[in-house]
Amino acid sequence: MEIVKYDVTEAAISEMRSLYMDLTVKDIDDKEGFEAVHSARMVVKGKRIAVEKQRKDFKADALDFGRRVDTEAKKIFSLLEPIEGHLQEQEDVVINERKRIQAEKEAAEQARIQDMIDSLALVGCIMPFFDLATMTDEAFTVLYAEKKAAFEAEQSRIAEEKRLEIERLEKERLEREAEAKRLADERAELDKIKAEQEAERKRLKEEQDKIDAEKRKAERIAFEKQALENARIAAEKATKEKAEREAAEKVAAEAKAKDEAERAEKLRPDREKLLSFANSLLEIRAPEVSDTRAQDVADTAIAEIYRIANRIIKQSKDL
Repeated sequence: MEIVKYDVTEAAISEMRSLYMDLTVKDIDDKEGFEAVHSARMVVKGKRIAVEKQRKDFKADALDFGRRVDTEAKKIFSLLEPIEGHLQEQEDVVINERKRIQAEKEAAEQARIQDMIDSLALVGCIMPFFDLATMTDEAFTVLYAEKKAAFEAEQSRIAEEKRLEIERLEKERLEREAEAKRLADERAELDKIKAEQEAERKRLKEEQDKIDAEKRKAERIAFEKQALENARIAAEKATKEKAEREAAEKVAAEAKAKDEAERAEKLRPDREKLLSFANSLLEIRAPEVSDTRAQDVADTAIAEIYRIANRIIKQSKDL
């Protein structure tokens, strides 16, 4: 069986190993080391790609040959991979560091913009993120100074308004208290005067009551004395007049009794009608209501109706 031969020999791989496995990159500033590692990796990668191409070419002839090709290729791959892996690791040192530095720069820029947003928010200014992202630190310093000055001026104005309002309210409170005290003093003085006047009125009334009582007592004594005399005279006169009056009254009474009897008989139908009407009024009942004021009206009306009915009854008896 013919041995499959690739253009990349083990001797060449050994030479690459000796040349490239010692290559390293010191740090991100080691440009020469990075370029050497990168160039070497490209060479190894090129060899690997060339072997892969040959492998596919060899394998196209026959499956058995292809297996031998794969076996040999795997062998070569196993020899090349450590070299390429080493070189890739060395490249990654710089690539990853570059990514880290870029990420730090982006984070720092994000923090710078956020600091600007926060600073402006403290002075009452809100600006879009992307507007601040394109602004230089110098431009932001000028903008912040303007916004801060305007904010502080507005805060001072508000504080002054609050101070003046507090002073106004305090002045009004003191004025109200002074007015309340003045009114209280006036009320106290008026109460004092009123009390003095009431005391004087009471004293004068007591004196007048005493005078009136003495006067009434004297008048009563004189009246009683005169009354006794008048009573004696009147008694004598009354006795005489009584006899005369009784005689006249008897005659008049007999005539009146006759007239009354005749008049009563004549008015009896009207009296009965009035009594019937009065009784019908007494049977009236107030309607049931829920409102207390309406109940008062109803009660007053019923009381008035009852008084009218009683007056009709009384007056009809006198007919």
